Amino acid sequence: MELTLASYNIHSGIGTDGRFDLFRTAEVLRELDADVVALQEVGDFRGNTGNHHHPELLAEHLGMQMAFGPNVVREGRRYGNAILSRLPIVKSKNYDLSVHRREPRGALRCDLDLGEGRLLHVFDIHLGLSIGERRRQEALLLSADILRDTVRKDPVVVCGDFNYWLNGPTPGLMRGAIRDVAHLLHRAQRTYPSRFPLLRLDRMYVDAGIEPLSLTPHRSPRAQLASDHLPLVMRFRTVRAHVDSAAHPARLVA
Repeated sequence: MELTLASYNIHSGIGTDGRFDLFRTAEVLRELDADVVALQEVGDFRGNTGNHHHPELLAEHLGMQMAFGPNVVREGRRYGNAILSRLPIVKSKNYDLSVHRREPRGALRCDLDLGEGRLLHVFDIHLGLSIGERRRQEALLLSADILRDTVRKDPVVVCGDFNYWLNGPTPGLMRGAIRDVAHLLHRAQRTYPSRFPLLRLDRMYVDAGIEPLSLTPHRSPRAQLASDHLPLVMRFRTVRAHVDSAAHPARLVA
């Protein structure tokens, strides 16, 4: 099965022109025509916008199923990661990756129905700004405590805003059977800042059940205006591959 997955930090719907326009964000998502979209910075806990239902409005506008993992809830305002999907969402769970005295962070997991009894596990994450914070979060993400209930036989994608400012691989996730898509395809795609992208903050990782076909930033004029990040889009094929966890003890799926 071939599918398209996008990862996009939408910056609370506030564009590079400083204007809040969630409809503009939704139109960028429509341009992507993706089967699954992993979003970061969804909602607004700072009170900079007048609307408290960002994930629901985006899902309704696009006619997609939605799972939301709020990492901050303040006076009714929610902020976190969201996954929109054309595939049925079987279940979802939000994992806390917060580090003391830093902005709360999380990993939203969605199990999507591929049919024929198979699932696609998508992890949507937004890591912290400091090196030490990210190392602790990556250790949490790879730990059995976070991922113990993932099914080994089904494919896994980990994507999101890693806030890793160098253009090389993210060190903590380059182990076992999880692989950096950009390195697999020999294309280090830069997504930040959106008007003149220099940095590869947004990334995708896959296990052996995913065969990446292409990886590209979406550079439309609307996308360059709607957020400070560009969407990162992967076309991929799911394959029936099984990796023995005994042979790969650091495999993402515990």
